[in-house]
Amino acid sequence: MSDLTTAVRTICLMAAGIGLLENITSGTKLRTQMEFILKLVLAAAIAAPFVSGSFDLSDISINSISEAEDYTDVYQQELAAQTSQNISDVLSAQLKAAGIAVGNIRTEVNISQDGSISINKVIVEAEEFDAAARLIRESLGQETEVIDGNG
Repeated sequence: MSDLTTAVRTICLMAAGIGLLENITSGTKLRTQMEFILKLVLAAAIAAPFVSGSFDLSDISINSISEAEDYTDVYQQELAAQTSQNISDVLSAQLKAAGIAVGNIRTEVNISQDGSISINKVIVEAEEFDAAARLIRESLGQETEVIDGNG
């Protein structure tokens, strides 16, 4: 990795040097010759690590298919967690608007391959559980499983 870092530094310094010398020699006959020589030196600096064989591309990792699948799994988990949190926030706001004191709402969701969201169960901690459960079922559907989180 240090060879790669050295190569990048060298190229950046050479490019900066070329730019500086082009500004200094602008408007002179020497400009075109100087520009040509410096660009040859830049090309040599870029090619040197490859020609010498000291540059190893094994330092640069390329994601494998298994890592990409891991990223997909992480994305799906985070999407389900965020969806669950958003639904819980909306339900909490609805219950509070209806005058039902609610402590905590946890929603378990399942997101299928086609992107549809299924709400598996809602766990509610509320003093008026029956009223809260009725309101949640009115919002999400009568088949929604609502569990009392108070025990």
